[in-house]
Amino acid sequence: HMVLQRGQEVPVWGRALPGEQVQVSLEGVDGATARTRTDADGRWMVRLPAMAAESTPRPLVVRTMPASPNLEREELTIDDVLVGEVWVCSGQSNMQWTLDWCGQSDIDTSTADHDQLRMFTATRTSVPDPQEDVVGDWTICDRDSAPNLSAVAYYFGRELQRELDVPVGLIHTSWGGSTAEAWTTRDRLESMEETRPILERFDRMDAPDPDTAEFTSITYDDTAWRSVTLPSMFAEQGHDIDGTIWYRLHFDLPKAWEGRELEVTLGQIDDADQVWFNGFKIGENAYWETDRRYVIPADLVRPGPSLLTVRVTDYQGPGGFKGPVDRMRMGPVDAPGDRRMLTGSWLMQVSERPLVRPMSMNHRPAHLYNGMINPFVPYGIQGAIWYQGESNVGRADQYSTLFPAMIENWRDAWGEGDFPFYFVQIAPYDYGRPLECAELREAQADALRLPATGMAVTMDVGNPKDIHPVAKEPVGHRLALLARADVYGHDVIARSPVVQSTEVDGATMVLRFTGACLPLETLDGSAPTHFELAGEDRVYHPATAVVDGDSIRLTSDAVAAPVAARFAWDDDAEPNLAGACGLPVGPFRTDQWPRVTSGRW
Repeated sequence: HMVLQRGQEVPVWGRALPGEQVQVSLEGVDGATARTRTDADGRWMVRLPAMAAESTPRPLVVRTMPASPNLEREELTIDDVLVGEVWVCSGQSNMQWTLDWCGQSDIDTSTADHDQLRMFTATRTSVPDPQEDVVGDWTICDRDSAPNLSAVAYYFGRELQRELDVPVGLIHTSWGGSTAEAWTTRDRLESMEETRPILERFDRMDAPDPDTAEFTSITYDDTAWRSVTLPSMFAEQGHDIDGTIWYRLHFDLPKAWEGRELEVTLGQIDDADQVWFNGFKIGENAYWETDRRYVIPADLVRPGPSLLTVRVTDYQGPGGFKGPVDRMRMGPVDAPGDRRMLTGSWLMQVSERPLVRPMSMNHRPAHLYNGMINPFVPYGIQGAIWYQGESNVGRADQYSTLFPAMIENWRDAWGEGDFPFYFVQIAPYDYGRPLECAELREAQADALRLPATGMAVTMDVGNPKDIHPVAKEPVGHRLALLARADVYGHDVIARSPVVQSTEVDGATMVLRFTGACLPLETLDGSAPTHFELAGEDRVYHPATAVVDGDSIRLTSDAVAAPVAARFAWDDDAEPNLAGACGLPVGPFRTDQWPRVTSGRW
């Protein structure tokens, strides 16, 4: 059900045997064929020629022509492929939130031809190294599937499909609570003074336990360790702690298991674990509600004395092995009925090392780029939409550098030039950090200095009591307006008015605005709210605002000689100023005074 990007060469890539010829064709489309030969590692890539939009489902067929006459030709057919517009949709929870979570499961799906609207949702993956593959499926957006799809992406794609009357494909790759640095490559983060401390902080947290080499060795003398029965929790073992406990199990590996892949299951562990077999690490997990399953490679399996070592770390609440008993076992992968139980007596040692809390999986620098962006590169796309920033509140000054760098990072990776990148300014919410949040919104707007960018203002559709406002349709609509105006040349107004100049007339400051959305007005017909003035003392006071066409006139009894103004400079501000087109004016300030978040790395 995938959609290929129209109007540009379409990369298609994969793996086959080294030296094979590969032919790729979109059947039924004139000239949509390309050929290549695999390299020494069996990798190949072709670029199908630029195609017009194609609404009739076509098969994409990949055929191999082996280098050796002794090998058979292979053919892979991918059915129901369309050609149209493709957009990446990424960010944190406000992009991830589905129509169902927003209470909009009963949405009227008749407003778009949903056979022509498809979405790929990437499985959340956080890994230290760039990945080639990602788990997910292309889904046709219909009444049954839509409730489980990203609401912002859906509304964005629905409007494009309706207005363009071509297929639209949406690649949804987001993770709630994620930071911008998690979506940026390590090389890019290392290249900037402002973001290098992020890596330094993570590397300190991710440093290996100094006990690892000793405690995982099969020759280590553990006779002083005491016995413990597993599964059991730390408290049951006499150590109700937040910290790390090591466990070792000595056993004889049967001769019949030699040279076979072995499966090790440990049930649920609270919170995090790392597992070694005879000194070789076979896996780790940091999710306390997840059953542990690890595989020992066949080439490590030798009969005789063997050792399993498990390092368990608890960060809060109870820690340990939750079981159940029947899930602690091991045996050959190819013989599910042949299992040895791992319950019973183990050896244990409480670590004396200080507890170091790791970064969340969705905060780890570069990890989400590696697992959820890199696999898509260089899939043909038109552009990207982005809704993120809440998790970087508190480091707004750094975000001014980080966010534009992330955009450039993606553009460099795709190699399509400055593809359109549109983002959402975070909505009103009571973070309890008013100035920090206002500065984050300002930092987001700083990315507008990059070409082919646009920002959707959402100060009128938030919820100060809920970081996940359910009004996602206007968000998708405003992002679609930016794409329609910039990319597709539609006669629509897509941007809010912005301040162009300031002038002081005695005790009055006049702010003049620019943009296609003028003249100014208020959404409720009342006087403009959330304006402030400051004098030379740099102390802001509430100001009275009067709309005067394309201008705002500000006065304050507390400021006789104003030098600066600011608007909606609060985390949960819900101002009422907008342009005549209905788009709200975004937060701003006219001063250049240092940010309170300056120097926070």
